[in-house]
Amino acid sequence: MFDKIKESVQKFSRKGVADEEAVEQLVKDIQRDLIAADVDVGLVSELSDEIREEALSEDVPKGLSRKEHVLEIVYNKLEELLGDEPEIEEPDRILLCGLYGAGKTTTAAKLADHFRKRGRKPGLIAADTDRPAAYDQLKQLSEDAESAFYGEKDAEDPVKVVENGMAEIDSNLTIVDSAGRNSLDEDLKKELSDMYEVFQPDYTFLVMPADIGQSAKKQAEQFTEAVGVDGVIVTKMDSSAKGGGALVACKNAGAPVFYVGTGEKLGDLEKFDPVDFVSDMIGQPDLESLLEKVEQLDTDPEKLLEGDFTLVDFKEQMESVTDAGMMEEIMQQLPIGTQMPDNMASMTEEKIGNYSTIIDSMTEEEKVDPSVIKKSRVERIADGSGTSREDVRELMKHFRQTKNMMDKFDKGSMKRGNMQKMMKQMGL
Repeated sequence: MFDKIKESVQKFSRKGVADEEAVEQLVKDIQRDLIAADVDVGLVSELSDEIREEALSEDVPKGLSRKEHVLEIVYNKLEELLGDEPEIEEPDRILLCGLYGAGKTTTAAKLADHFRKRGRKPGLIAADTDRPAAYDQLKQLSEDAESAFYGEKDAEDPVKVVENGMAEIDSNLTIVDSAGRNSLDEDLKKELSDMYEVFQPDYTFLVMPADIGQSAKKQAEQFTEAVGVDGVIVTKMDSSAKGGGALVACKNAGAPVFYVGTGEKLGDLEKFDPVDFVSDMIGQPDLESLLEKVEQLDTDPEKLLEGDFTLVDFKEQMESVTDAGMMEEIMQQLPIGTQMPDNMASMTEEKIGNYSTIIDSMTEEEKVDPSVIKKSRVERIADGSGTSREDVRELMKHFRQTKNMMDKFDKGSMKRGNMQKMMKQMGL
């Protein structure tokens, strides 16, 4: 993936000054890293020009150093490169498509396991009648995922299998594993089209491996034009150096990445969040220095950093660090300000007040579990708080970035004796 970008960022962070020469070297390093990750050269060139222009011509916001400002720009540009996190409503039917070797069958079971753990009752239909082992493989995986299964061992008509499966399977979420080909030929197009008509999926996901890199753009465009896809699931992200290129290529093709497969186990499936991805890519905060700043606040540092961080906690801590006049100092201990790209360090009292009003307009469920806040809820919250939808989305972005940082810690790590060991394990 983008393994080397963290090193390039850290190299820049160690420099004494963020002058034109240092910025140029950072840009060249990032160019090299992105091209190595198989990102399109044209996109890399465009991003490089934008970083140079904004880093050297913009005024530095109050509360940030020039170095912090440069890396804030890098963070935001990388996030833009990967696109927005797609929203997925509760589906009842999911159709998976893709070429040979993409990992559709394993992904079908991973999706079933993912939704079963979230209270759904999934069922899997084996509609790959071309590959002899597909039936047995999905049957076994269905048992592992504790999900219902339907298939016809020697069937020749996959569309009929889907039709029969819909009538027989006992589930409230049905996932169809379709056949693949070496390429998207006319037979596969017709098969998927006929299957779509019978199945009427809520979501059609194209499954593709990370190792195809920027070729993902062409494949996503072909499948979207031929059969219509709602998004992409990228598999084999655990081992591919081209994973970043595939993610960027999908975004550039207008096919958002919904999930990424990070291993062979059923639980190795994650919702794709560009904010988290970039945060992990850039690196972790200086935990020791951050802890010292947190301990000076009139608050419980364990509460601030423990895993069940909610919007209520976020509101309290946001107001606390602002009142204490220490936001700027704390933010300087993060990865050069990159965890808060919109500069919380210089947030005004008016902005804090808007955020508080937005949170007060949420239901208790939303405050405790912000993951439920989707498009319709954003609109309701904005109307109820007298703010804009952009304000609500901005708040949620700040919260996710903060929680992402907090989730890196555990209570044991808060003890001084464990800090050095933890930092060493994290490569700091």
